Amino acid sequence: MRFCDLFISYKIGLKSIKSTIPFTKLSLYRKIFVIILFASAIISGILLIFKQTWASYIPMALGIISLIIFFIIDSMKRNLKVMLQQHYAPYSEKRMNMTINVLKDYGIEIQNFDSLDMLIEEAKQAQIQCDYIAPLKKPFKTLGAIIIPIVAFVAQKIGNAASQDEMITMALQVIVLVLLTFSLIFSLTPIIKDILYRDYNKYDDFIYDLRQIKLFYAKKNATYSNPI
Repeated sequence: MRFCDLFISYKIGLKSIKSTIPFTKLSLYRKIFVIILFASAIISGILLIFKQTWASYIPMALGIISLIIFFIIDSMKRNLKVMLQQHYAPYSEKRMNMTINVLKDYGIEIQNFDSLDMLIEEAKQAQIQCDYIAPLKKPFKTLGAIIIPIVAFVAQKIGNAASQDEMITMALQVIVLVLLTFSLIFSLTPIIKDILYRDYNKYDDFIYDLRQIKLFYAKKNATYSNPI
């Protein structure tokens, strides 16, 4: 057997555990927030495309306000307890039990910290090898350093030829465009990473789970097996 066999078994185990919360099982305030966020984004996007007025920014403002209110409500003690008891703790228990069972299937004792450390190091090495885009990061930085001055120069020329009202309107449009672009990139990044780095995040999950086993489960099992 090899490390890749163990890791494939771990990935199979992860697929059997749902990490997301279905919309129907969300609390009422979370459902309301999701609906408001999507509605404000869609309405604001449509208005900005077909009718660029001050009213186009109202749905976006409502979405931002609802986001702030959501974080305030979500961080309340009562809501944190509900999420912990109903979602976080059950998911953690299933995931840790799955990882421990995979290790046992490959003859690895969770009390053996040396074996766990070797697995962590092996996962780190495999993670480095699957990062295919790392060599392209430096050329992208160089390209960005060339493009940014060009964009700034073009913006300056346009600004010199525009009136004050046109400048304000253009600035607001650019800000909205940047915010929408950032939101889109932020939303699509996990999907893109899963496509380009298929196993990269899974190695992070595996390393994290091994460390949690060392921290909580190995000592507990050792105590049970060697009572004082």
